[in-house]
Amino acid sequence: MKLKFILIFLAVLVFSKAEFCLGIVENKKINLEEAINITLGQNPKVKIQKLNTQSSINEIKIADRLQNPSIETFQNIGKAGEGNPQQIGIDYTIEILKRGKRKEYAKSEALAALNNEKYYEQVLILNVKKAYIDLLLKKANYKILKDQQDLTKELYETANKQSQKNIIPHTEVIQAKIALNRAIIYTNVAKSEVIKAQNRLNATMNTSEINYDTKEETLNDDYKALNTISPLNDTLNFENIKNYALENRYDLLKAKQEIESARNNLKVVRSQLIPDLEIDGGYAYQSKGVSSTGRFISGGYVQVGLTNIPLIYQYQPEIKNAKLEIEKAELKYEDIKVDVIRDVTDAWEKYTIARTNLNFYNKELLKDSKELLIEAKENLDKNKIDLTAFLVSKKIYLESMLYYHEALAEYYDSYAELLKEMNALDWNIENI
Repeated sequence: MKLKFILIFLAVLVFSKAEFCLGIVENKKINLEEAINITLGQNPKVKIQKLNTQSSINEIKIADRLQNPSIETFQNIGKAGEGNPQQIGIDYTIEILKRGKRKEYAKSEALAALNNEKYYEQVLILNVKKAYIDLLLKKANYKILKDQQDLTKELYETANKQSQKNIIPHTEVIQAKIALNRAIIYTNVAKSEVIKAQNRLNATMNTSEINYDTKEETLNDDYKALNTISPLNDTLNFENIKNYALENRYDLLKAKQEIESARNNLKVVRSQLIPDLEIDGGYAYQSKGVSSTGRFISGGYVQVGLTNIPLIYQYQPEIKNAKLEIEKAELKYEDIKVDVIRDVTDAWEKYTIARTNLNFYNKELLKDSKELLIEAKENLDKNKIDLTAFLVSKKIYLESMLYYHEALAEYYDSYAELLKEMNALDWNIENI
C-alpha cells in the first residue's frame, strides 16, 4: 500500500513539473533583422496574404481550363426503332478566343495579389522596427533615470553626513531626500514603460511562446545595426526619392495592375459575343430486328454547330460595366499617385527635421550638458555651489539626455517611415 502511494505521488509530481515546463515562456534576445524575419515568417496575416497570392495563381490554371465533354446516347424503343439507328457518342464544346483572355485576366489579378502581399509586408516591417526602436528608447530612458537615481542617492548620503557635521543646513538634506524620492518614482515608471514596450514588440511580432527582447541594452548611435544611415549623410535627394517611390510603391503598382485587370476583364466580357463551336460525334447501329436489310449494320455520325450565338442577348450591360471598371481603376490610380507624393513629401520633411535636430544634439546640446554636469559636480565637491544649484544642473543634463534619445528614436522612426513610403525593401537608399 505504501509503495502504491509513493508511485502515485511521484507520478503526480512528474506530471506537475511537466505542466510547469510547458507553461514556461522562453526569453530570447534578437536583433532588428531577426525580429523582422521572425514576424514575416510566423505572422498569420502575412500567411493569409501569401495564401491569397497562391489562390490567385491557381486561378490562372482555372481560367485556362478546357471544357469537359458530355457522353450521350439515343435509343429508340419499340416500333420507333424500326429503320432508325441507335446512337452513342460524345458532345464537346470548343470555346473560341476566350481561354486566352481569361488567362490574361487571371494573371493580372495574381500580380495584383502579389503586390498587395508585399505592401502588407512592408507596413508590418515598419511596425516591427518602430516597436523595436520604442523599446530601445524606453530602455535608454530607464538607464538614464536609474543612473540619476544612483547619483541622487549618493548626494543624499553625502548631504546627510555633512549636515551631521554642521557643514550644511538640514534643509539641504530634506531637499536631497525629496529629489531622491522623485528619482525613485521616475525610475519605477520608466521600468514599467520598458515592460509595456517589450509587450508591444511581441504583440507586433505576434509571439506567445517566446518573449523576445532587443539585443541592444539601450538606444545608441550604431546606425548600421538598426539599418539606418548616419544623420551626417546628406546625399539623399528628394526628387530621386519621389521618382523611386512612384516606380516602386506596392500600392501604386497594385493600382496600376488593377487597371490592367479591368482592361483584360473587358476583353473577357466582349469574348462572350463570339459563338462557341459544338462538335457531336459517335457510333450508330441497327440490329437485325429493326434493320430494313434484315442484318446488323453500323457506322458513325458527326454533327458540327455553333452555340451561344449572341442574337437575343448581346451582353451590352456587362460590357458597359466593364468599361466603367476601367475608368474607376484609372481614377483610383491617380488618387493613389497623389497620396504617394504627399506621403513621400511628408516623410521626407519629417526625416530632414529629425536629422537636423539629432545633428544639433550631437554637435552642441549633448556636449554642453555633459560639461555642465561635470563642472557642477566638481564645484559641489569643492563647496563652490550649494546643492540647489547642482540639482538645477543635474535637471538640465537629465532633460537633455532624455530629449536626445527621443530625437535619436525620432530619427530612426522617420528614416524607417521614409523607406516604407518609398518601398525600399533593402534598407539602403544611399545610392538612389
